[in-house]
Amino acid sequence: MSARYRSEAAVEQVLTAAAGKVSAAQPPPDDVLDWLARLRLLEGVPFTYLVTDERLLPLESARFFFLDRNWTDAAVDGALSAGASTTRDRAHLVARHQRIRDAVDATERNVWIKAAEPGLSYDAEPVGTVTGFLLRSRAVSGWPGLRAQAFHDGQPLRPLRIERLAPAVLLALFDGPATRVLIEEPHQGLQFGVEAPDGGGFTVARRPPLPVGTTTVLFRSTGAGVVDVRRLHTDLGHTDSDGSAGLALQLVQNPFQQEFSGTEGGPLFSPSISLEDLAEVFEEPSDDAIDPS
Repeated sequence: MSARYRSEAAVEQVLTAAAGKVSAAQPPPDDVLDWLARLRLLEGVPFTYLVTDERLLPLESARFFFLDRNWTDAAVDGALSAGASTTRDRAHLVARHQRIRDAVDATERNVWIKAAEPGLSYDAEPVGTVTGFLLRSRAVSGWPGLRAQAFHDGQPLRPLRIERLAPAVLLALFDGPATRVLIEEPHQGLQFGVEAPDGGGFTVARRPPLPVGTTTVLFRSTGAGVVDVRRLHTDLGHTDSDGSAGLALQLVQNPFQQEFSGTEGGPLFSPSISLEDLAEVFEEPSDDAIDPS
């Protein structure tokens, strides 16, 4: 049997390549490192492992978290151990484990941003603390290009992964502990709309060159929820000669933003509910309490 197909030689070749210790003529298998790095970023991990009960992520909610590095390292170790079928294979894997981890560390920091922004220069520093959030909202499905940014003491954090897991569920992971997270609508394109104050009714906040103030929005009597555009055009102070451009200027909407921040500059990820409270909420009901309908 050829030496390259012997177990010991094969493991040595794969592990050396994964650690980046190969010649220029034999580049390391980037696809392997890429796959392991994506596993660390929870790609391919069943969603039930992340949210074990739907009540933990109800509609129109956001949940912030730290990523347990011990858990993700164990996932990588499990993937690597699948190829170690003998005691000797295992010994070789253990001996080279640190080099493999260093190579995956360097790949993890850039695996997502390389695909999102090709052409940038990338560094090989390992990832530190990983924080993130899950957002379940109609805004995710309504605006597929929803933007998410995280900051630590005013400095932006590198995104490690931002992806929709479902039409209305967004996952974001960042390199570092975030003290502020900003979620905003996409900046491309224009949209028009009116304001809906808490007190009820709809208004338009007038912009120059019109006098600053608000104008109440009226609806057509023949169509529920249909704005009487001609009446609104007049109420804003326009004349027929002004055309539609002036009205469009008053109705254009800037991208909406939602900010989440920690208290007094502290971590954004402080627990807001105890384990005891969670246990009480998710306690299994007795058979008597089950509704047969």
